[in-house]
Amino acid sequence: MAKSNEAVKFAGQFQAVIGEISGRLEKRGGNVVDVVSRLALPGNAWALDEIDAVFAKLLNIFRVKMGGKRGIAAVVEASGYTGYDPSIIERCELQKGYERWATVEIFDMKHFDHDPSDAEVEAEYVRRGLKRPDVDHAVHFGEQFQHLPVEGRPIIFYLQNPVLGAGGFRCVLGLWRYGADRKLGWHWLNSGLRWDRDYRFAGVRE
Repeated sequence: MAKSNEAVKFAGQFQAVIGEISGRLEKRGGNVVDVVSRLALPGNAWALDEIDAVFAKLLNIFRVKMGGKRGIAAVVEASGYTGYDPSIIERCELQKGYERWATVEIFDMKHFDHDPSDAEVEAEYVRRGLKRPDVDHAVHFGEQFQHLPVEGRPIIFYLQNPVLGAGGFRCVLGLWRYGADRKLGWHWLNSGLRWDRDYRFAGVRE
């Protein structure tokens, strides 16, 4: 029954999107058939590259359900990690209460010709018009998208309010995967180390 409901929901969403696209094309004096026929022309391969870029961006945008009645320990335990730093539960709390949605965008730093510093990462959030996330975004994201991250591409939640960790360092959260291991852990700021360009970062779009 659940699968049937999901299929009906998807069909409705698909129809709504196609309807929106058709409406926008009509305003420009075209239609779906006209656009598809133009995309098939050999000289218009550039348009497919543009569409592919849009798909790539869409695949890095996630709707994350926030709030609820559970505390941080319950959410982390339900997230399918093979391990996590227990101090995350000791030092952090979730905002409980009314359920709400947040839009989380994932981006990388591959346009840099070097491994970026903390300051450069912070400037990148500003350049993209993204807010830095809270602990809530990281913890709920980790539970709801357990297929992420991919191996070798950790996702860093560069917290707007870093947590004071061991040794007095300010810390942010990271999702990591190594083979069968998937973990949630801390990453130090202002440690003198730079961020690997292959790392991905999570921001919040408002």
